[in-house]
Amino acid sequence: MSFSIPKIRSPYMWVSIIVLVAPISFLLAIPWLRQQPDAVVYLCAGIAATITVVGSMIVAIFKDRELDEWHRTAVRFSNQWGWLTGAGLVALLLALPPVHDLLFNLSMAFSEGQEPDRTLVLMIFTFGFMVTVLAQSACTMLLNAMWRSQMSRPRS
Repeated sequence: MSFSIPKIRSPYMWVSIIVLVAPISFLLAIPWLRQQPDAVVYLCAGIAATITVVGSMIVAIFKDRELDEWHRTAVRFSNQWGWLTGAGLVALLLALPPVHDLLFNLSMAFSEGQEPDRTLVLMIFTFGFMVTVLAQSACTMLLNAMWRSQMSRPRS
């Protein structure tokens, strides 16, 4: 029995894979990064973030070229309201004490129970930023699906 890797011919798929591998690799390397100097940690985080952002822009360009007018309208609607909704949702959540506790506990888990210091504050800020981006993305996808569902209905 032989194992073969499926061939990926689309440049869109290659870029998508790279965009996903960069942050996952960084997260998996956290135990190793704990033992490294701050400069190495920041360098690795910067490289992973840069690869993810640039790759995401390339994926967006590839996908935008495939869209017709109807889909572009859905994208415009979901981006306009999804990013706003996601940002507002995170702002409201960050005002709640249970969310403060959750962010603090996540940061404490990665700082091995040390007292809060500069690194811990940066970790909390980073987790907050990650939650903002994820919430904005989720709201954008949800509103895109809602718009498509609403506009696909037959008019009476």
